[in-house]
Amino acid sequence: MPRLNFMGPKKVKLVSFFGRPVYASGFTLIELMVTIAIIGLVALFGIPAFGDFVLNNRIRGQTSDFVGQLTYARAEAMRTATRVTVCPGTSSGCSGTQWESGWVVFNDTNANAAVDSGETVIGIGAALDGGNTLRSAAFTTYISFRHDGSSTNVAGSGLAGSFALCDSRG
Repeated sequence: MPRLNFMGPKKVKLVSFFGRPVYASGFTLIELMVTIAIIGLVALFGIPAFGDFVLNNRIRGQTSDFVGQLTYARAEAMRTATRVTVCPGTSSGCSGTQWESGWVVFNDTNANAAVDSGETVIGIGAALDGGNTLRSAAFTTYISFRHDGSSTNVAGSGLAGSFALCDSRG
């Protein structure tokens, strides 16, 4: 009765053209099929988890970018002892309430929450990718920081609020 050897690839003795023995090794078809099945199972369970990993990292990155711009605006207001405003829009100025379309950070010398001639744009936030949304009930059109680091409206009253950054999962 033949003995089964489960100790790895089989070695087959062949004879080369010059008469010297050459050993060839390989895997059986069953070993190859089991390996492919295991790879398939890993891919089946790993690919959906990778999609969530990508979405989570996108949210983390966009949150870091936005919080970094707000922190920079507040620090710049305290450093220069001037009002610094962040508003949704592009480099040409503030526009609407769509924070996910990008934002502008600028020295708001006349405290009107709009980029006017003579006011310096000190930062621009890129539009959020992936269809993500950025909303705030308190800061719909702008957030402005005074020289002491507090957030205020154009009338000078203090403001407090939060932002919500959401992706397609809600």
